Amino acid sequence: MAGKVEGNVTTAHDSVYENNLRYAVELLEKENILGLIDPINKYSIPHYYMNSFEKALSVIEKINSPNLKLMLDVFHLQLIRGNISNTIKELIKFIGHVQIAQAPNRNEPNTPGEINYKYVLEAIQKAGYDDWIGLEYKPLGDTKDGLAWVGELGYSL
Repeated sequence: MAGKVEGNVTTAHDSVYENNLRYAVELLEKENILGLIDPINKYSIPHYYMNSFEKALSVIEKINSPNLKLMLDVFHLQLIRGNISNTIKELIKFIGHVQIAQAPNRNEPNTPGEINYKYVLEAIQKAGYDDWIGLEYKPLGDTKDGLAWVGELGYSL
């Protein structure tokens, strides 16, 4: 987590964040571990420092390590930027992991909301991502019933 900044973000905030990540990346590289930058929208965590995919991408490019990638949380992407399918194509080479949840309430992907996950998951696959998809949502009911959407979209657990 990047932390919260009250007031305006300054270059000092940027420097501290980047320097901390450079230190972390040294350890990640030494242990061959993947680290992720996770932009979070301003509605879920007001004043969160890393609230922009552009800012995350800038940091990833500056640090330039194969052990530092982008967490593509589609829920946050929708609330921060929208334009999901084009953004996936733009960011695909930087993506280290994908998480999904329905917007705006962070429930199961098949609940009513703003995102067509059948389309989005196909777009992610067509763009070249073929790794795990994480599920970070608040189930409306019990877990087993809440996973019915996986089969409905043609996937399995």
